[in-house]
Amino acid sequence: MRVAVLVEGWPGESRSLTAEAVAQTVRTAWLSARPDVTVTAVPVGDGGPRSADALQGPRITVGGAEATVVEGAMLLAPAGGSTRWNPADLATALLGLASEASADGGPARRVIVPLGDASPAGDAGDVWGQSLEGARTALAPLDMVALASSDRPLLGFHGMSAAVREGRESDAALAVAAQDQEERWRQRAAVADNVAAAADLLGGTRRLSDQPRTGAAGGLAYALAALGARLEPGAVTLARMAGLPAAVDEADLAVVVAPTLSHAALDHGTPSPVALLAAARGIPAVAISAEIHVGRRDLMAAGIHGAHEGMPGESGLADAITRVAQTWSS
Repeated sequence: MRVAVLVEGWPGESRSLTAEAVAQTVRTAWLSARPDVTVTAVPVGDGGPRSADALQGPRITVGGAEATVVEGAMLLAPAGGSTRWNPADLATALLGLASEASADGGPARRVIVPLGDASPAGDAGDVWGQSLEGARTALAPLDMVALASSDRPLLGFHGMSAAVREGRESDAALAVAAQDQEERWRQRAAVADNVAAAADLLGGTRRLSDQPRTGAAGGLAYALAALGARLEPGAVTLARMAGLPAAVDEADLAVVVAPTLSHAALDHGTPSPVALLAAARGIPAVAISAEIHVGRRDLMAAGIHGAHEGMPGESGLADAITRVAQTWSS
């Protein structure tokens, strides 16, 4: 039997275990329980700004960011180990990469910016600098991709500001702040939508601010899209870069190990690509998590055939892996 496992981090007793450490624990515990099984454990980031830490590849410093080179693309992360993007620093890094690419004179350099859905450390609009049009021109040598963990548009009833108020509609101060935020982005979008439409020859038929994922990461997804970046689902893209499709192609069982199993995780987190690839192969998909906040019906709708809970720490993870190996290995 062959098992493919996509692993994020795992909550530890003092600090979280890294994806690579979790992958090693998965391999050891599964093979201890069932030595006749072939286990391929694939570490992956959670889709947020530090997702590059889980991938292998040459690492360099580029302006206000770090970059890991994977499959010829540069996967960026905030400099200094920060877990949030500073839009001004990100702009510096992108402009530096664009300048290098322009000097090389070759094809567009692919740059990937994982955003997740974490608000940036600063105003997202700072990534434009003084001029959106000027920044678009300067960044033209780059083939930019922004990875988002939300389908939320920038504006409207289902937009970024509406999500801020969800579940807290009685908070008057929050309502005022959300309305101010909506108005600020509406004013920006009145200009940026036209710039993006003209540059992309869309003719204004579909406003950028209405498109899915533009409201992710406090509007930073929209700001990058206005600069010409394509918005992609983070979990799916990162799983592909980590090599999950090839591992599942050879597997009889697909497993995802994630710290939390929630509705958001099922929709936009690591369980999503595991379930999709498993369904395409006609094999079962199983989830292991330290916190499970969804029911069986939600799991079935997401394509997950079973969920198993484990305690924090390496031993708690190993125990969960052992139980899953004994239950699902055949």
